[in-house]
Amino acid sequence: MPPPVYGAVTTVDKTSEYRLYFAKKLLEHQINTLQLYPLANQIPLPEGQGAKTIRYFRPPPASTANVITLTEGQPPSTAPQKLIFEFITRTLTQYGGYGQISDVVDMTEFLNTADALTVKMGEEAALWCDQLIRDCCINGTTEEPTKFTRRYAGTATDFTTLSALTGQQGRLSTDDLIDVCTELRLNKAVEYDDNCFVAVVSPDQERDLIEEQGSAWTYASAFQKPQNIWKGEIGTLFGIKVLRTTNACYQTSGGTEGTYVSGGAVIAALVFGKDAFACPALGGEGNPTNPKVYTITDPDSANPFGQFKTLVWKGFFNAVCLSTWNGVVLQTKSAYTPT
Repeated sequence: MPPPVYGAVTTVDKTSEYRLYFAKKLLEHQINTLQLYPLANQIPLPEGQGAKTIRYFRPPPASTANVITLTEGQPPSTAPQKLIFEFITRTLTQYGGYGQISDVVDMTEFLNTADALTVKMGEEAALWCDQLIRDCCINGTTEEPTKFTRRYAGTATDFTTLSALTGQQGRLSTDDLIDVCTELRLNKAVEYDDNCFVAVVSPDQERDLIEEQGSAWTYASAFQKPQNIWKGEIGTLFGIKVLRTTNACYQTSGGTEGTYVSGGAVIAALVFGKDAFACPALGGEGNPTNPKVYTITDPDSANPFGQFKTLVWKGFFNAVCLSTWNGVVLQTKSAYTPT
């Protein structure tokens, strides 16, 4: 008898009947660690004030030159001192972003593009806010040139000499933090309520500090008073709370100081005291790091058939460095190598 013939139906035969299974839950994506906005002096700008420019005032520091010797029974012969407030001015600017989704996609899609786009816009607004603060502290602005003072790691005294150092020679060290802390105190910089200054550093600068400290490094999570740990704090050294950011300013060795270049070898850490920079807190607008996203679906002349809906966000915002003496840009390199 001839052998039996086998011919079972397999998935190869049924290819046209199989489809991909789409997992509904989106994968985790890259999210920036941002630190600057919560540490800003957030000045309210109420609605209905007829203003789009904020002017910040401060009294001048005390001076013994204003103290005079008095003679009994005789009025002073010197002119009285005049209190003239120092001021910083910043004009607010409108920023925003938008995206569009077709009506067909909206009706047929499996995943919710509108929700994902809303989240993405919020992240972009927060990143832009942080970047405005970072750049005004490093470079100042055309309107208000006030910016932090600068120091350089290792043996460097300027950007050119730092650029010539190796990563190991120009890395961030505890000596650099001690020097910056000393400079801030000599400048009479204002400490935060926890009697500390703040250093916002990149992950590679953090790595250099930890490697140098070795077993002496204590992460903030090991502190005996966890209620005193700030959000994003990785440790405290010499009266400086160290916070990690993924939005540090990287610059090219030998390039233009203060100009961001992705992957640049020179990194700017910001070390500062209380009220070193400011941002508006707008009445009715909410937190600029968490803007309201509007969905526009009504047909109009630009969309007569209602073929797409538009998602938009906008903010009225800006940032300003308030003083040179209350913050330091600490320029370093790093011994970290990606391979």
